[in-house]
Amino acid sequence: MEESVRKFAYSLFTIFVAVTAIFIVLRATPGDPVEKVLGAEAKAEEIVKYRKQLGLDQPILIQYKNYLVGVVTGDMGESLFKKREVKDLISKHMGPTIVLAFISVGLAMCLGTMLGVWAGFKRAGLFDNFSRIISLLFLSFPIFSLAPILVYIFSVKLGVLPVSEWGGLKHSILPIITLVIPLSAVLMRVSRNKLLEEGGEPWVQVLKSKGLNEFQILKRLTRVCLPTILNVVAIQLSVVLAGTMITETIFDIPGMGMLLFEGIQNRDYPVVQGVIIYSTIIYMAVYFVVDFCNARIDPRIQA
Repeated sequence: MEESVRKFAYSLFTIFVAVTAIFIVLRATPGDPVEKVLGAEAKAEEIVKYRKQLGLDQPILIQYKNYLVGVVTGDMGESLFKKREVKDLISKHMGPTIVLAFISVGLAMCLGTMLGVWAGFKRAGLFDNFSRIISLLFLSFPIFSLAPILVYIFSVKLGVLPVSEWGGLKHSILPIITLVIPLSAVLMRVSRNKLLEEGGEPWVQVLKSKGLNEFQILKRLTRVCLPTILNVVAIQLSVVLAGTMITETIFDIPGMGMLLFEGIQNRDYPVVQGVIIYSTIIYMAVYFVVDFCNARIDPRIQA
C-alpha cells in the first residue's frame, strides 16, 4: 500500500514538473502570440486590448496561478487561433494518435519479444547473429529519417501505399511500420539479453533434466522475461508518443502531433500546454498499468 502511495505521489510530481516546465518554456521562447494572432498590421491599441483580454498583461506569477487552476479543474482554455476549447480539439485529434501508438507498441512487443527470445535461445547460431545485425541496423535509423525512406520505397518507387492522409488500413501501414521498427529492435535486444541471463539459472537446468521440450522451457523463460520487457515498453512509451507526433507530421495525419506542431508554429499557448499535459497523463497512466501487470506476472515485484 505504501509503495502504491509513493508511486502515485511520484506521478503527481512528474505531472506538476511537466506542467510547470511547459509554462516556463513557452513564455521564455521569443515571439508574441498576440502579434501572431492579430498580424503585423495590427495597431498598438488592438494588441494591448487583446493581450488584456487573454490575461497576458498580468504578472507572470498570476498567469501561472490561473494556469494551474485551469489544469486542476480541467479547463485548458481556448485556442488562440481556432477559437475552440482545447479539450475539444484534443478529443478530436486524440483518436489517430492513440491508434498509432498502441497498435505500434503491441506489434513491436510481439515481434521484438518473439525474435529476441528465439535469438537468445539459439545463441551464437545463424538466426542470432542475423537478428543482432538487423536490430543494430534498425536502431541506427531515427524516425525522421526512416519515414522518408519508407515513403520513397513503397510510395514513390513501388506505388503500393499512400503517402499521406488518414482513413483506411492502407493509410496506416507506413506510419505503423515507421514506429514499429525502432521499438521492436530495442525489445529484440532487451529480450535476447534477458533470456541469456535467465537461461544460465539452475532452475532452467532442472527443467531440462525433467525432460521438458524446447517449447515448454521457452514458454517459461518468456514469462520470466516479461516484467523486464514491460518495463522497457513503459520507458520507451514517451519515445513512442514523441515518435507518433513526428510521424503524424510527416504523413499528414490529423492527430495530436499535428495539433502540437500547429500550436508551436502559431505560438498557441493553450493548445501546446494542453497536448503536453494530456500526453504526460497518458504516459503516467500506462506506467501504472505496466506496474500492475508486472506485479501479477511476478509476485516478487509486489513484495
